[in-house]
Amino acid sequence: MKPWARWMHVITAIVVAVAAVSSIVQAIRQGSWAPLIAVGWLPAVVAAIWWPGTRGWCWPRRQGPAG
Repeated sequence: MKPWARWMHVITAIVVAVAAVSSIVQAIRQGSWAPLIAVGWLPAVVAAIWWPGTRGWCWPRRQGPAG
């Protein structure tokens, strides 16, 4: 992995952690699930991007002429 890519992963992990902790704190203060529901999609997106083996998934090239 290239150094700049590693730094991007570290920065993304920090941002996700800050968003998760702040939404948990806000949910506790409000006594509501709404803040957690609002950012609940974020871990799923990060997991889908970082999941091992997702790189290189694409349709194979066609061997014949298009049409």
